[in-house]
Amino acid sequence: MVDIRPQQAKDLEAIARINADAFAEHGGTGSFDRFREERTDIISLVAESEGQLLGHVLFSPVVLDTPDGPVNGMGLGQLAVDPVHQNQGIGTKLSEAGLEKLRDTDCPFVIVIGHAKYYPRFGFEKGVTNNFVCQWEGIPDNSFMVLFLDESRRLELAGTARFDGL
Repeated sequence: MVDIRPQQAKDLEAIARINADAFAEHGGTGSFDRFREERTDIISLVAESEGQLLGHVLFSPVVLDTPDGPVNGMGLGQLAVDPVHQNQGIGTKLSEAGLEKLRDTDCPFVIVIGHAKYYPRFGFEKGVTNNFVCQWEGIPDNSFMVLFLDESRRLELAGTARFDGL
């Protein structure tokens, strides 16, 4: 049984370890550490079983620079599962829980930079085909994706998406 719950301050060390282990080949994901520690405008969830943290997901603010001005959205900034517990659906549960929380808000879109074969299962599409541009050059088109939570705004949203604070 895996429970999904909001991150607590006591979880920060375990979250850092999970991210370091899950992304060891990329040198970890320390760029989001201060988001978990300092920001209140994030969604940070953990997967826990029998008192042990197994995974973590972080959604953080994004600004889309459109011709009509900035539009706030969110970015799926981190999704990590302890390597020992991968391929058990924990990442899917974490992602779905976070996206469900965002659907209950007025957030119009979510972006992600990630595996092109993983994130489409949640409805993510290539950003470039939806007129979204990544703030960082060199990100492959199939790795930068967007999910529209407010379909009525799909055609009006276009521009460069930036993680707020990165």
